[in-house]
Amino acid sequence: MGTRVFAVRIGDRYDQKVEDYINSKLDNVTWIREETIGKLQWNKLVPMGMDIDEPVCIIDIDIALIGNYMDMINYPIHKGEFIAAQAWWRDTEDRRYRLQGSFQKYYPKDCKYIYDKFVSNPEYWMEYYIKNGTTVGPVNGEQYFVQDSVEERLELNYLPDSWICRWENFAEYDEQFIRNATEYYPKDWLYEDGKFNPDVRLLHFQGSNKPHKEALEARGW
Repeated sequence: MGTRVFAVRIGDRYDQKVEDYINSKLDNVTWIREETIGKLQWNKLVPMGMDIDEPVCIIDIDIALIGNYMDMINYPIHKGEFIAAQAWWRDTEDRRYRLQGSFQKYYPKDCKYIYDKFVSNPEYWMEYYIKNGTTVGPVNGEQYFVQDSVEERLELNYLPDSWICRWENFAEYDEQFIRNATEYYPKDWLYEDGKFNPDVRLLHFQGSNKPHKEALEARGW
């Protein structure tokens, strides 16, 4: 059995096709479909409260998995370490924060204190990063809560920046978007002649854009 993967799909923003796409790319995905500890994406913290003493991966579902994407799932990790994707494209004005939510890998037992911290006062934490101006509502901030909490006790390390890219639906047809993205991308080029840099393993869709299963598959993603 490979590394267990958790993903959250709550509400009707993302339909079954998105879940089907993730299942077509990854084995052993456990879907969280109910709000048990908080609102929407805050339920990505649920695995931290589980009695699991082996690494798990947590992924967002507004993504496309391309190239050698299993390198992320199989990324080496040791106890006391937390692996995450880094937002090299600067998704907040507060430069302290680098962690973003598209991918995380950790030992749940290492993170039980983070789970306990959140469930002790979920309403406070779900509003905290909105009220202090780090992000905007109505529901947001879980990645900043995770970074702050991880840094209290664990060793925080990141996947290679060149593996992760922020994207928009059909951005491959938007030359200005590609130029802007390439300006920050750590390699010489990001997308050229219909192909992504071979280092790219995950596209994280931004804003209100939602990946569509047939569209992703039609483009070979």
